[in-house]
Amino acid sequence: MFSTVRQIAKEASWATRVAAVLARLPGLRGASPSADSSIPALFSDWKYVAGYCNICGKSARFFYQEPSLYREQLSCEHCRSTSRYRSIARGLLEAIRRTAGIEAQSLADLPTSYTGRNIRIYDTQPPFRYDPCAYPIPEYLGRCEWIDLHLSSYTSGLPLGSKKEPGVTNQDLEQLTFVDHYFDIAITSDVMEHVRLDARAHGEIARVLRPGGVYLFTVPHNWQWSQNLVRVRVDDEERPETDVFVLEPEYHGDANSEDGAGVLSYRAYGQELEAQLRSVGVNLRYENVDIAPQAIMNTELFYCVKVKTEPPSRSAPS
Repeated sequence: MFSTVRQIAKEASWATRVAAVLARLPGLRGASPSADSSIPALFSDWKYVAGYCNICGKSARFFYQEPSLYREQLSCEHCRSTSRYRSIARGLLEAIRRTAGIEAQSLADLPTSYTGRNIRIYDTQPPFRYDPCAYPIPEYLGRCEWIDLHLSSYTSGLPLGSKKEPGVTNQDLEQLTFVDHYFDIAITSDVMEHVRLDARAHGEIARVLRPGGVYLFTVPHNWQWSQNLVRVRVDDEERPETDVFVLEPEYHGDANSEDGAGVLSYRAYGQELEAQLRSVGVNLRYENVDIAPQAIMNTELFYCVKVKTEPPSRSAPS
């Protein structure tokens, strides 16, 4: 035990040292919360691991029911972020460091002011909190005066680009209203499997990213597959009524849905996704590595960098 702690103490990051030590303390790793009165009632019968949250910046317990549910659970006791959202935050912190030169161990540690140039970030998910999970990333980014944050959701029937609420516009990923090369960073989290014409949507994200800009995302996938698993086949891009259900329809929960209805999944991804991204001018770095001190477990990160300028141009929205 003590030799392990001494090794951890050599690491440069204080937050990483604390998180790693906490994660190794007897009785905390994989602990049962049943006898601990400080456990939120919601998690009274859940297990937990201890570590450091790279979103809210606090030492925390991360709650889960079964290891098979790590990706969508491991909920932080403070901010309720899940493993998937902390994976996005990990990529976001790297992208901010590379773009703005700002080092931070968590989104909460980002400075509110900064003397360099502002950076523009586009996130397709407004913040939400529905116990036992939450998406707090935009709230932490919104504290930073040097981040020009754009959020969106999509409601059919509303004009594209129209304001839905402060900071949130109505956007269809297949035809974004933003001008070319506008953003430094773009984020989607388990979104693209629900987009009917995902190749078109990836092309749109590449279009609105500046050269060298970063696209971060997660999607349901199996990187052992060479091809995507197609659930709904699109035979005619302009005629949705001709789409064919190859598999039994699958619907996922949607935090943006006003009526709580699920949203149709068109596919799960395999390695052909990399070729699709390369065709629109972005290079992909795929990672699926457990980072136990931050309770990022069984969770992927697709980290993409735009490497070329796309020819189409679009005027600024009115």
